[in-house]
Amino acid sequence: MGIFRLLTILLIIWLVYALYKRYIKNKSQTRSSKKAKNLEKVVKCEYCAMHIPEHEAIVDKGRYYCTEEHKRISKNK
Repeated sequence: MGIFRLLTILLIIWLVYALYKRYIKNKSQTRSSKKAKNLEKVVKCEYCAMHIPEHEAIVDKGRYYCTEEHKRISKNK
């Protein structure tokens, strides 16, 4: 009866370890997928070469600018 008890305890320990390992793996995959969703395209200002998020950029004829002033100065060149 002693060997049966030992095998049962070892089986329970192994199951707990396997479930814990699976939980940690799924948790890290969830984090990395959330990070990927938050990525945003960054563009370069044609005048000063500063990098800014695309949603903040001012677009004129396919060119990106960080401010209206840079857009105006670039047009006057």
